[in-house]
Amino acid sequence: MINNKLIVAIFISCFFCAEKIDINNTSYNEFSSIPLSKNKIDDLWSYVISIGEINTIYDLLNVSSIDTKDIKTLKKYIVINKKEYNASSNFSYKTDQWLASEGSSEGIAELWLDRYYDPQNINKMNFDDLSSLPNFSPMDVVAVLKQQQRGEISGTFQLKNSPGISYYGYKNLLDFIKYSDINDNKVNVRYTSMVRTIPSSSSLDEDEIPVDFSESSNPETLAKLLIGYKNYNFGVLRYNQFGQSSNIYTDKAFLSLEKLNFSSFRLDKLIIGNFTAAYGQGVVFESTDFYQPRRSGYNFSKRQTGISTDFTRSTQFVLSGLAAQFSTNKVRLSMFLSNGFPKNNNMRDAVINADGSFSSLISMNPRIGFGYSNNELNKINENLINSVEEWTYGLNLRYSPDVTSNFGITYYESLYDRVLNPQVIETIIGGDGDLDGLGVDASDYDDYSGDVYYLNYMSNSADPEINAMYSSSGKSSLWSDAKSFRRVIGYNFSKVIKNMVIQGEYGQMDSDGKLLDNEPKAYVLNSYMQFNTFNLLVLYRDYDIDFDNPYQRSFSEYKRYKSTIFEDPYWLEDPIYYNLYSSNAQPQAERGIYIQSRYQFHEDLVGGIQWDSWVRKADEAQYFRIVGKLEWRPLFNYRLYFRYKWQSRGSFDIAHPSPYYTKEARIRFKLRLSNYNSMEILYSWNYTTFSPRPRLTGSPDLFDQEMHIGDIGSPDGSIGFSFEHNFDENMKLKTGFVYAEGFMWYIEDNDFRLFDTNNGLVHSWMSFNFKPNPLLALKLKVSHSSDHYSTTIVSGQLDNGSWIENPHVINENFNYRIQIDYAL
Repeated sequence: MINNKLIVAIFISCFFCAEKIDINNTSYNEFSSIPLSKNKIDDLWSYVISIGEINTIYDLLNVSSIDTKDIKTLKKYIVINKKEYNASSNFSYKTDQWLASEGSSEGIAELWLDRYYDPQNINKMNFDDLSSLPNFSPMDVVAVLKQQQRGEISGTFQLKNSPGISYYGYKNLLDFIKYSDINDNKVNVRYTSMVRTIPSSSSLDEDEIPVDFSESSNPETLAKLLIGYKNYNFGVLRYNQFGQSSNIYTDKAFLSLEKLNFSSFRLDKLIIGNFTAAYGQGVVFESTDFYQPRRSGYNFSKRQTGISTDFTRSTQFVLSGLAAQFSTNKVRLSMFLSNGFPKNNNMRDAVINADGSFSSLISMNPRIGFGYSNNELNKINENLINSVEEWTYGLNLRYSPDVTSNFGITYYESLYDRVLNPQVIETIIGGDGDLDGLGVDASDYDDYSGDVYYLNYMSNSADPEINAMYSSSGKSSLWSDAKSFRRVIGYNFSKVIKNMVIQGEYGQMDSDGKLLDNEPKAYVLNSYMQFNTFNLLVLYRDYDIDFDNPYQRSFSEYKRYKSTIFEDPYWLEDPIYYNLYSSNAQPQAERGIYIQSRYQFHEDLVGGIQWDSWVRKADEAQYFRIVGKLEWRPLFNYRLYFRYKWQSRGSFDIAHPSPYYTKEARIRFKLRLSNYNSMEILYSWNYTTFSPRPRLTGSPDLFDQEMHIGDIGSPDGSIGFSFEHNFDENMKLKTGFVYAEGFMWYIEDNDFRLFDTNNGLVHSWMSFNFKPNPLLALKLKVSHSSDHYSTTIVSGQLDNGSWIENPHVINENFNYRIQIDYAL
């Protein structure tokens, strides 16, 4: 009888266990059947969704509304199993973001994709492997390295108990690791094909208004294939920029061997073909075409340090040849030679002078060899594309006395097959009316030529930065064709002290072979502190105006040649030279301090601030920029985001020739619906005033200080709406609409857009994301803009001789993006 009762009890227990809810693999409807209040259910569901996976039931105590009594109740109704990934697991929300990355973040996003599809054994990951992962701070890196020293990390228990690891660092790490070397024989294949007519804004800031000369009939195209097996990787890429002729393209290929262990050292990487290199804080060397403002190296502005395979859309600063990196527990040696091997793609676009020398390297977007005018006025001496050959070699040696500290030295030299001789007035500056090409002469004043306004116009007060361009002439024993060179050497360090890291880098030009002499220099020093609800970054930078290093990518607010004559296409011999500023990836010569912080006041309230005060070296103009952010969750499924910005130039100097002051407010209301659907309303307002023009004021009253005419400040307002709907786990629709008056920056799905209109612009867009099977993802996006321009023209004559009265121009743009991604 007792045995029968025991069997029945076991059967009933098993029955109820089978009915328990698997918290890591359930829906909201099932989850809501647990006998807890709706508020607690909503809080729990929000926590599970944000975390991704629960490891133990006691993780739920992190939810403020849950107590030990609720845990006892939950034990009766839930079971915790490993998260099961659905049919679309190869393409998650994170991978969708990384696959859409471009600009300076594209290279490291490719690394994250590699690690996501091919997780690494956490016990064999070193400092570089860990520090490159997203939102994984130096303190988290040190915590994992210390845990490795304690013994093998066999699961999440040891990992989460790494000494000093943050909660978010731990959660962000899980997507990229495994605990043993199982499945090392898997073949990984990734393929991406993309076509779009949406102009890239990857190197632009929120207050830039680019001048667009692109031919929209030539879309941007990208195709890349990566095959990985064990320690080997092979990749090929072909890329055409938007507006670029189809016969002008960039192709890349590489073969790499990674993480090969020997008795006394590890071969981190050996790359033949195209590769990238970056070290320290980006002061001395980082090979990318793209500029990113305020790139600190923390959080979402990570820098991919060391050498890596090149799967980016860079077209100018492309390295091709041989690169190798070795490491031990205390030493890392990274070195490379870029001589074009094996495809001879070490050529650079450059501005060529009449005497065969070159004034400057130039990154063009799009690449057009004889300019936008097709050299009709014969002002471009030679084809700009691939006009200079560059050999570049470099190395970085880093020593780590312990896991908390490292010190490094970086050196590189670039050799050119032409003399580097900036001839700004003779080759670059001029204008449509300046036809004589003689430099500065009396007729230039009548021709409204840039020759006479260079270094002599108040709105272009940063022209001394152009005047500080680097020049060189010399030979090299390494390469017999070399006629000029550029050398930079630098030192970097990093030190972790509990919850704080201090990092810095110093770089100096070297033209005479003497170290630490009085040559142009640049340096960055920063400190970052991290706690569970609070972080703080303090950064100081100081760059000499003569530190003209084309591979510098360190922190700055603006790119080089901002507020120079290069911003004015009408004062250049051809508008293509506008790219000397607009596509420049170097930081401007600045000196200043930057502070950034985030604080979680309450589980429903998060605040953040960015504060920057700096001086532009070219004209000693004083700037400040302050951005405040607030995120409030008054209810479980409701979010309110508020952002306010103050920015100014010359506001503390009454004699400054071109001051401005900007105020900008943005507020977003987001409602999260069931099935991960959401809707959002956006309102944006900004107001910018520039220096007044007294000659345009009309009041003769000396006591009337109000500007009646000529006040060029006016408020801009915009309103928008967006909606996201998930039909099922394999198909998603996003759509949005925005009306803008004046200037506005806008995030459209994964694209950053800039609009500037005087009389109203209507912009709408729609995107589909479809995953027909676990390995394939299809993305389609279309957008339409209609800008109604006003005109002051009373009448005009057409080409056929007829006249029109009060012409009204309507400008419309239709753009699309098609992308196919495959991952095995």
